[in-house]
Amino acid sequence: MSLLEVKQVTHTYGSLRSFWRPQKEAQVLSDVSLSLEQGTCMGLIGTSGAGKSTLGKVILGLEKPKEGQVLFQGQDLYAMNSKVRKQMRRDLQVVFQDSYSSVNPRLTAEKIIGEPLDNYERLSASEQKRTIAELLEQVGLSAEDMQKFPGQFSGGQLQRISIARAIALKPKMIVLDESVSSLDMVNQTNILKLLDDLKSEYGLSYLFITHDIRAAYAISDVLTVMEKGRIVETYNNKDEVFTSSEPAVKDLVASILPEHPRNRTVSNGKRVVQV
Repeated sequence: MSLLEVKQVTHTYGSLRSFWRPQKEAQVLSDVSLSLEQGTCMGLIGTSGAGKSTLGKVILGLEKPKEGQVLFQGQDLYAMNSKVRKQMRRDLQVVFQDSYSSVNPRLTAEKIIGEPLDNYERLSASEQKRTIAELLEQVGLSAEDMQKFPGQFSGGQLQRISIARAIALKPKMIVLDESVSSLDMVNQTNILKLLDDLKSEYGLSYLFITHDIRAAYAISDVLTVMEKGRIVETYNNKDEVFTSSEPAVKDLVASILPEHPRNRTVSNGKRVVQV
């Protein structure tokens, strides 16, 4: 049994209704199916508007799809009772793109990381403080950072705090929604290495949502490509993505810039200009 199964999910958003114009629905997901095994990272890649983040919200239980099923650990996410749903939320965590807006700026790092522990564990004050100190050290920070506020951290450091919060309950799976796209290249590399290490240590499964095929390739075991609300290709051998004949995949591969600026080109009408 797969840890996560998405079965023929379809979802739409409605436009605003006015008295002279009936409400119309725009389809954002169409007959989407995928499965994710325990201990595996699936890179879900596609351009902006492909439906990646919407699918992430559906998988997290934040948006009920119009049709289809989401099974987590064999149970239908949208047919669970409240008790089972609470347990599911313990095992399914998320790290968002914007680390600043995903935390309360008035809370210390200790309070931010301690929030899921408050909800699910019964730890003494000393046990909780020790657990949070260990989590901070696991993500490359120190126990002394506990009393700092979000504004005292860099973007990369704050994303590490979000990751510490996500792993606090030792979940089965984490949805990473563009979780490195706002970081510079050095911080991206460091966070990807951290995520890979944590995956090995805890046997975590990741759904790594991104438009950056290079980042997805670096951390993923499987690559799945979305376009216009559909899954167009899945690569169990991720090297195959670079030789794909699928137009959407070829566009993503072509968007990768060479590392050195002198080797980069951009299209300028019919002329190619070195940048």
